[in-house]
Amino acid sequence: MSELNEKNVEQIMEEPKELSPIAVRMKRNMTALSLHEPDRVPFMPSMNNFYAMHYGVSIQESMTDAKSLIEPLRRYCADYDPDWVWNPVPFPIKPMETIKHNQARWPGDYWNLPENTPYQYVDKSYLSEDDWEEYFADPTRFILHKVLPNKYGSLGGLEFINPYAMCGHAILSFAQFANPAVKAALQTLIQVGEEVDAYMQGGIALTMSVIENGYPVYGSAPACVPFDDFADNIRGLMELCMDIITDPEEVEEALEKLGEVTIPAAIATCKMSHCDTLFMPLHCGVDNFMSLENYEKYYWPGMKKMMLAAIDADITPVVFCEGKYDTRLECITDIPRGKILYCFEDVDWKEAKRIVGPYAAIGGGMSTHTLMNGTPQQVEDEVKRSLDILAPGGGFFMSNSIALDEVSPENMHAWRNALEKYGKY
Repeated sequence: MSELNEKNVEQIMEEPKELSPIAVRMKRNMTALSLHEPDRVPFMPSMNNFYAMHYGVSIQESMTDAKSLIEPLRRYCADYDPDWVWNPVPFPIKPMETIKHNQARWPGDYWNLPENTPYQYVDKSYLSEDDWEEYFADPTRFILHKVLPNKYGSLGGLEFINPYAMCGHAILSFAQFANPAVKAALQTLIQVGEEVDAYMQGGIALTMSVIENGYPVYGSAPACVPFDDFADNIRGLMELCMDIITDPEEVEEALEKLGEVTIPAAIATCKMSHCDTLFMPLHCGVDNFMSLENYEKYYWPGMKKMMLAAIDADITPVVFCEGKYDTRLECITDIPRGKILYCFEDVDWKEAKRIVGPYAAIGGGMSTHTLMNGTPQQVEDEVKRSLDILAPGGGFFMSNSIALDEVSPENMHAWRNALEKYGKY
């Protein structure tokens, strides 16, 4: 998706009316992203395991063969006609089992969980309070020797690799790769790479099937902001939140150094994947995890750097603000106008429209709880209430608060039909 400005939008609005189906949907999305009014509010459901479970495919099967979702995605698009489709490729089971991934759980015999158990991340810490000095001295070596061997049971041999020895004059240093533990770890890495690649070939076929059917996708290139990345993969969420109080200087340095590496890598991966959006799921910066002062000092700087880097690369940040976000609204408006989509789970919608609406597009308006537990009439009523607040002036995408696993067809149709009924400009 190319960079948007006033001239782009005017050109889009003046294009011939006989556009291809995907061009019609992209025009609608791009117009809303640029804070203008399209023909109607774009429909952008947030999905998790819905594609599988709604159409008779188990979560375990979808995580074994991505192509098992091709027919469900075709039926989903035909049934509900979304304007933007969440990228449907889940994490593959086989390589996670090969590498003995211990920071996640998934369905099947490996963890003895039922076939429709959702994938679940497990919070763990791989950096203790006594490790800060060692980590800062050489973060790469720390990850190689301490994080990866502990996160993946098949990679214990990585702790015996000395990359600096290989830079010396003596070729003898390469004897380390004859170490059985090192060989086993490296062989596992090659096998896992091949297994991921095989699964991703099916994932590419799945994504292309959606696009060829006339529907644009988002979420193909996800990236965590530095705070979330460091919390999820190195320090642990609870530990890092406490570190803000006990070791604030270490936190600030760690996040800055991590962002210098991970932000350019995220943008490069996005470009390499030919993605025009960067999906940024936020989960540690919510109101009840840290104060606004700490958010502005530790969370927002890395988040803003990532969004600006994406915009500079002509990539649109699609940012999911997980949890309650009322106190952050003023802070997140310090951005270029009309270049970002913020999707909210829990927020004062009137305040979000008033504060954020002049700067960025807003996604949301439908409670996943209502979709799962309400009646079709309650779903329709919620659509109308949200549109009354969020639709005027443009810049709004109808989405749901939490990614869906299961919901009745009646409520899904009620949601889509209500948007068609009330969401036109």
